Amino acid sequence: KRLKNTLKLMQPYRFEHLLEIGYGSGIFLPTLSKMAKKVTALDIHKETAAVRRMLDWYQVGNIELISDDIMKMPFPDQSFDGCVIVSTLEDIKDSARAVGEIKRVLKPGAHLFMSFPVENIATSAFFRLVGEDPHEIHPSDHRYILDFLGKNFTIERVLKYPSFLPIDLSLYVSVQCRK
Repeated sequence: KRLKNTLKLMQPYRFEHLLEIGYGSGIFLPTLSKMAKKVTALDIHKETAAVRRMLDWYQVGNIELISDDIMKMPFPDQSFDGCVIVSTLEDIKDSARAVGEIKRVLKPGAHLFMSFPVENIATSAFFRLVGEDPHEIHPSDHRYILDFLGKNFTIERVLKYPSFLPIDLSLYVSVQCRK
């Protein structure tokens, strides 16, 4: 659901060079490859060979896989006209620094699409119920991420999910890099 909702935000856009941060198993990459001439995918894990095999099976060739850290991305300033991050920023202790690094690699006017869980009484209670500390699982909560995004980007759209509940479990955010 998180991938589908993020894709809804991205639908009207096409990109020359799109960056996906935190690509994981690569499941979103075949879809992203249709939205850009080139996609660069960054993740800290070292499973690039397995993801490349999956992409080869799907006959996707416009994707470069990079194993590196979001805190010091190996890209020149203003390299990308779009970026997507699904369920990654909340896992980073210093997400403000990560957002600063994302801003560095985005061109002025570039679009950034993100999704992340919301911290509230229900989600915190769930993590505690299963024996986890919600602040250990997600050291950066949605308020912190949104605040820093607002200071560095123009927030264009925020979708809440599920919309029919009185509490939100996920946020989907579209922002534009200030010129």
